[in-house]
Amino acid sequence: MRISEIIKVAISSLNTNKLRSALTILGIIVGIFSIIAISTIVEMPQVSIKEGISLLGQNTFQIQRFPVFSNGPNDREKFRNRPDITLEEYFRLKEKLIEAKSVGAEQCNFGKMLKNGNRETNPNIQVAGCTPEALLNDGWLQIAGYWCTRTSGLGVWTKSG
Repeated sequence: MRISEIIKVAISSLNTNKLRSALTILGIIVGIFSIIAISTIVEMPQVSIKEGISLLGQNTFQIQRFPVFSNGPNDREKFRNRPDITLEEYFRLKEKLIEAKSVGAEQCNFGKMLKNGNRETNPNIQVAGCTPEALLNDGWLQIAGYWCTRTSGLGVWTKSG
């Protein structure tokens, strides 16, 4: 059979069985899109985890009460009953992680009121503390006696001191 005859037979077969041909093409399209969707769904968490781990750098370990990644607006309520990290726990963990280049700890408390003499703030202040290693793990630098971090990659430095 020549190629032209094969094409004529294929076209006549498509014309005589239009519904079957359309359903076959639709099945192929749905199958391809399903494979693409499933591979995207599987790859998204992997990329998110890799990006989160790369923020800390190699051979670093960070402990904190609340997770770094947020899964929604109610995350804080889920984890607020976790116990605070104590310095003893931090030092014990740091002692056991001998292969880690840097082990840091962070502690944050939300909704606090700060007082100084007879002056006080609203009860919506975030109070945070950390070990020097935590600052380095998070990418902070010490410039002129202040701990600074680059904001949004725009070259703007935020200082905390």
